[in-house]
Amino acid sequence: MMSAQSVLDSSIRARIQRTPLFSAWPEGAFAALLEQARVRRLDLGEILFHEGEEARAFYFLLDGEVDLISLGAGGREKIVEIIQVDDLFAEAVAFLGGRYPVQAAAGLASTVVEIPFAPFMTTLQGNQELMPQMLARLSMRLHYLIKELRHLSMESANQRVASYLLDLCPAGGECVEISLPAKKAAVAARLGLTPETFSRVLGRLRKAGLLRVDKRSLQIPDPQALRRWADSG
Repeated sequence: MMSAQSVLDSSIRARIQRTPLFSAWPEGAFAALLEQARVRRLDLGEILFHEGEEARAFYFLLDGEVDLISLGAGGREKIVEIIQVDDLFAEAVAFLGGRYPVQAAAGLASTVVEIPFAPFMTTLQGNQELMPQMLARLSMRLHYLIKELRHLSMESANQRVASYLLDLCPAGGECVEISLPAKKAAVAARLGLTPETFSRVLGRLRKAGLLRVDKRSLQIPDPQALRRWADSG
């Protein structure tokens, strides 16, 4: 069951302040905003907010996993994004009509910080120098959504999986280790694939020597080779 507490300790405040959105905020404005934030704990599968619900806050993921889900015809669910630890989410809703465009549900037992929109918007309106950061954040989100639409509409299953794994890789390095941000079934849904198809593609990558798999831990010996494999279709 969802529970909440209103006091944020210094380590949580520091993590939020390191995000691109808040890194340039004046200390006084940032501290005043977080005085009205609260920590909320979610059980596995618990709904944080519903699609179409009036938006009053955005969130920072402290631990666990939150899935953003779009509800299609007949109530069919599609995971559109898997939120990872130390990510902000739903902050753009303040500029998009005031209602959540997706549903947010805990993919694991999770902890989030709830940051209310009202004082956030008041601070932005009173500190116009902060607005470029918000616009940059919205621009990044738009770029991400356009990229995701291209992946889902134009790429094969092989390309979707390879591109997704490459997006998880840190820049540089000849051999990288990454972890899937969620269970394989959730990642498959995020990519518009069945779990069986996702597993088959991982199997192809293993046979090609491009991937080693240990549950949710993956090793990519040569990211450039994986990119060439993805580009070949």
